[in-house]
Amino acid sequence: MTDHHADWGGPQEYTDMFLRSARQAVLDLCDRRGGEFESLTGEAVSDAADNVVVATAVVLFRGRRCVFRRGIWPPNHPATTQAAIYATVLEERLLTRVQPRLGDDASPVDL
Repeated sequence: MTDHHADWGGPQEYTDMFLRSARQAVLDLCDRRGGEFESLTGEAVSDAADNVVVATAVVLFRGRRCVFRRGIWPPNHPATTQAAIYATVLEERLLTRVQPRLGDDASPVDL
């Protein structure tokens, strides 16, 4: 099996490219579905075996603050492809897992 990570740069370069592509995809998703974009960040997570980067999107949707975390490094796909997959999974989870807020329940929804 060939290691394609070298083709995609290091964790920082990959994360920067991912965040640029994913930010636009999440903004487009919010425009289409009536959500409100709050933030998208990439964070290195300590792991003894490997460098791990997790992307976290925060979106207001159906009156709820929704938090979506997903590992993006080490990568399975080029950054732009991974960004499209990230936004697609986020959209699916927003549409299937987020119910309108009931009463005073202001707790975030982990997707």
